[in-house]
Amino acid sequence: MYYTAPGHRHVQILVPPSSRGRSPSAPAPASPCPSPHSPRRDVEPVVVEALSAALGKGRQPSMMAWRFAPAVRAHIRARQRASALAASQKGATTAAGKVKVLTCHTREGGEFFGTVQAADGTRRAYAAKIDGGRLVSFKVL
Repeated sequence: MYYTAPGHRHVQILVPPSSRGRSPSAPAPASPCPSPHSPRRDVEPVVVEALSAALGKGRQPSMMAWRFAPAVRAHIRARQRASALAASQKGATTAAGKVKVLTCHTREGGEFFGTVQAADGTRRAYAAKIDGGRLVSFKVL
């Protein structure tokens, strides 16, 4: 089945159907090689830090570190301002707590994308690119 890739309007990812019709006596298929779109259990720490800064309540002190490109810092600050403005219009405070990475997929060239659950329970998509240990591109959709 085709699924739309986060951050791309016209790019879709082909996810093969699971092998439901395999008979119990048939040998199990060999473990596949990791594909470029394979889900990961571990997420790069710099991506987790950017996600918690963009979707969390507090401002991360290390956000101005060399690991974040200026465009990434600008996007994170814009997300923080937007959530603070929305909270002030509703008369509530922004949700405090940890963000939970639900899925993380990798591609060649240091690209990461997936879904994350914010502290208030909303689910968002993200896309990031790492080059040389530095987060050069980051978007929360």
